[in-house]
Amino acid sequence: MNNNNFAMMRYFRDLGTDAHLLLYSNDGRGTLSHFTPEADTWELDRWAPFIHQTVIPNAPVAAFDFPLSTAVGVRSALRRLTGAQDSAVGAVTRAQLRRAYGGYDRLIGSGSTPAALLRIGRALDVFYPYSPGVEFLGSSWFTVGFRSSWQRRFLYGAVRRQQMLGLSHARVVVCTDRETTGAVLAEFGVPSFQQTIPMVYNRERSPADAPTASLAKAHVALREAGLTMLHHARLMWQQRGSCAGEEHLHSTKNSDWLIRAFAALVAARPSVCPRLFIVEYGPDVEATKELVAQLGIQNAVTWLPKMARRELMWLLGRVSVGVGEFMNPRCMIWGGTGWETLASGKPLLQGFRFEEGEFADFYGYPPPPMLPVKAESDVLEHLLFVADHPEQAAEIGRRARGWFDTYNGIALAKKWLALVTDPPGSAQPATPTPC
Repeated sequence: MNNNNFAMMRYFRDLGTDAHLLLYSNDGRGTLSHFTPEADTWELDRWAPFIHQTVIPNAPVAAFDFPLSTAVGVRSALRRLTGAQDSAVGAVTRAQLRRAYGGYDRLIGSGSTPAALLRIGRALDVFYPYSPGVEFLGSSWFTVGFRSSWQRRFLYGAVRRQQMLGLSHARVVVCTDRETTGAVLAEFGVPSFQQTIPMVYNRERSPADAPTASLAKAHVALREAGLTMLHHARLMWQQRGSCAGEEHLHSTKNSDWLIRAFAALVAARPSVCPRLFIVEYGPDVEATKELVAQLGIQNAVTWLPKMARRELMWLLGRVSVGVGEFMNPRCMIWGGTGWETLASGKPLLQGFRFEEGEFADFYGYPPPPMLPVKAESDVLEHLLFVADHPEQAAEIGRRARGWFDTYNGIALAKKWLALVTDPPGSAQPATPTPC
């Protein structure tokens, strides 16, 4: 997810470690087609020898043996035929798991890997979640499934038990946020180690000229604008029946805050020629287009197709501001969009619900220079600041890049390498009994 392990593999190899990337069989499928190695580098030939495709899916089916695995695989195929999911994944045998994972001294993983490895008596050296609340354990989308049909409740309950057991044997479980992921891990009695993830590799050069048609279109709009900003996170702000109440509160990215604030900026500072680039990504693309039309700012918005990270990094290097997400939970750190912006040396407009000193207390270092948002009104306040003080805003971005190189990137990769080779307390992974 988010090409996290591809970034980590490259950093590890830069540090002299023989690291390899093992891809799930369903990596880069459907709505996640932009999360592939080739989407994250202009130098694929350099890294291709160390990337290996496996037949193991990141899915519930990987957690089970026959006959449950066959039943889950058939269910997946039927859901694919009816359009309920993007792709189907089939059952995998223990022999396939051993062939995929058996030749490595250390394993770092996320997703369903803990549950799958349990089947062959293998434990992860380091597990980190890519979903707030931990995938296949307590993430919002997974929790919603327990209020569905009895078949889904049975399946999800079985997956959760297997995932929980797999996590209990992992040598280190990394927690990236206290309020959501930390609370779930504590609820299930899983000890965790606080650490962020080096999910963006910024040691490659981007092409000088626009390398794709989409970027060429964006480059034309960039030349015609003054203050420019990129929103490339999932557009997700409308409440849905399957994810209401507290689930909506924890899953919404409040993308509409930016649209309304940008409309106010266009009205208040037309002389700076504001231009908002929005990537068509997420469940609320059409709703956001309708909101843009209602506010009458169509001429100031450029819509772009879903892009690969390497394209987004090229574009981030040329805009004034990068926009992240405005999520509600306290003490939740930003995701890939935020790291990409910081790594590109641009001011990050991002939800930041930490009280004074909380961030440093949890992570052990100060938060980055950024444009922090706690309430909707903060978004417009920051946009007006950037419009009125462009040099100060650019300096925030430059200092953000310095912060990234100091506390993330290659510096953080060194800490992860130590976490793998010499974990806290030099704990040895428990050897699970094959299930």
